[in-house]
Amino acid sequence: MLSIPRPSRPAVSGPPSTLYGRLERLSLAAGALIMLGIVAASAVIAARTDRDLGDAAHAQLSRATTVDLLQSVITAETGQRGFLLTQRPAYLGNYAEAAKRVPVLLDQIDALLPGDPDLPPWRTAIEEKMAELAKTVQLASDGHMADAIALVQTDRGKQDMDTARAIFGRLAAREQLAITTDLDSSRAGTRLLVIVDAVAFILLVLLAMFVSNSLRGTVQKLRESEENLQTANRELESGRERLEAAVAERTAELTDANDEIQRFAYIVSHDLRAPLLNIIGFTGELEDATNRLNRFVADNLEPAGITVPPDVRAASNEDLPEAIRFIQTSTAKMDRLITAILRLSREGRRVLSPERLDMEKLLGGVIDSVRHQAEAAGAELSLGKLPAIVADRLAVEQVFSNLVENALKYAAAGRAPRIVLEGRRQGGFARYEVRDNGRGIAERDRERVFELFRRAGPQNTSGEGIGLAHVRALLRRMGGSIDCESVPDVGSTFIVRLPVAMVQNGAPIG
Repeated sequence: MLSIPRPSRPAVSGPPSTLYGRLERLSLAAGALIMLGIVAASAVIAARTDRDLGDAAHAQLSRATTVDLLQSVITAETGQRGFLLTQRPAYLGNYAEAAKRVPVLLDQIDALLPGDPDLPPWRTAIEEKMAELAKTVQLASDGHMADAIALVQTDRGKQDMDTARAIFGRLAAREQLAITTDLDSSRAGTRLLVIVDAVAFILLVLLAMFVSNSLRGTVQKLRESEENLQTANRELESGRERLEAAVAERTAELTDANDEIQRFAYIVSHDLRAPLLNIIGFTGELEDATNRLNRFVADNLEPAGITVPPDVRAASNEDLPEAIRFIQTSTAKMDRLITAILRLSREGRRVLSPERLDMEKLLGGVIDSVRHQAEAAGAELSLGKLPAIVADRLAVEQVFSNLVENALKYAAAGRAPRIVLEGRRQGGFARYEVRDNGRGIAERDRERVFELFRRAGPQNTSGEGIGLAHVRALLRRMGGSIDCESVPDVGSTFIVRLPVAMVQNGAPIG
């Protein structure tokens, strides 16, 4: 038991002091007994209330399951009737789904109401009704509509439904009675708990009035605890500052590592270009030498009657040219990839220069730059309201130029391209949308298109899979992001989010 310091008071000797201490101890003991009684009474009442609520919940679940079961049978019958009347397979969807649920619900209700005498006849009636529905649907599907209707007209299914509804009525009535009884019992327990708590509250208030003077020591302890808490808060604030410093240091390290990776990519790509150019040059010389060899054979050896073996002729006229073409194709592709890596590396190392951008004017310039290409494709480009931001002009132009060019490049066959650029503010960010009616992107490819050297859909247009990866890298450098929403054969929407004020060195600019 918590020891509460007594208030200071003049020292008295003899029986009065002893009496006061004894009364104080008795009041504390009485308070403990009252609390123990509240706990015990609350535990008993709560257990009973919990049992009643559990029983009510079980009855409610049973009722819901019986309703769901009967409704599933009715839904199956409705689907069957619709199919018999219209012979349209669309009605069989509801029937098939309901027919699948009925056996599951029958097992659930058996588990919820074990031993209920109404369940066996209810199961029999429902299973016979579902068998009749299945039989008529099968006959109608096989083209025996007359037999299906004749089976319906026997009224056997109606009798089964009447039986099922009658049993459902009895089950529902019993379940409702159980719910009402359990809830009434739960309310009575709640009222009793309120009464017990009220009586205990009154007693505790009287005891609190008696020992209130003894709380001065506790108040003092609370003040000391508050001072300790303030000290702990100051230490926590100091720790937070140290953590922020560590995060800033780690961020700087990651930035340096990223710069080092970009420098490495630039060096590797630059060094790869030299041997690649040698391969390209020597391949051209090899091709020229092969052509001279074939001309020499045709102009000198064959007229002189010198027979060239067939395998040598095939190697000179077919195998070598084919190998040379393969080398040229591969080196050309490798040259394009190295060029792309070099360009990305240069962009990653370029220092961004934030400035205030009139986005309507800037994106109007982007549209003008592709005007000739758009007119050739019969495309319609429109520009909506676009909020201004503070960002790097060149990076923003590259982002939206790439998105607009992609929208023109991946237009749907047989449909004039339509491209819309719109935007709006969202808190501290600007949201821009580039929406088109092109061929769209499958759901599984919507994230892949932002990966380097990855493309989606038919590969019937030129490209190396670099543009969108470059776009995402630029946006991330400016504190932004890009997402894609698309429906195949309908169109795509690329959503660009950029800070209204670009952050540099930890502070917003503009």
